Amino acid sequence: MSLAITPAQRDALYDQILDRLSGIGDIELAIEAENYDAAERLCRHYSDDLRLLADDLGIGDGDGRPVELTSPPEVLRRILPRLHESAKRHTASLEAEWAEASEIKERNRLVAQACEAVLADLDKTEAGGR
Repeated sequence: MSLAITPAQRDALYDQILDRLSGIGDIELAIEAENYDAAERLCRHYSDDLRLLADDLGIGDGDGRPVELTSPPEVLRRILPRLHESAKRHTASLEAEWAEASEIKERNRLVAQACEAVLADLDKTEAGGR
């Protein structure tokens, strides 16, 4: 059975993994704090991220074709739930911003509508008074 993802899904996974890799320095911090369990856990997480990146997703822009995932099932079963949960948490963290942006968008729409209507009425009034 072939495990394939679309080019858009590849790009999204690629970007998320790159975002996650920005925290790889946390391994060193955990070691310096002698928190070896956390350091080991982080090492395993980043190892999986790097493996998916190197073995399946590739480095750089994709070629626009579907990507067949060849990483071992145990790697995919470890990394994909983490990426899934991370995406869900990130979306949830943005919902308040999206609601605020929606309110601002609606307010701006109403302001523009009011300005256009009043200016149009002024133009009619001034044209009729001439």
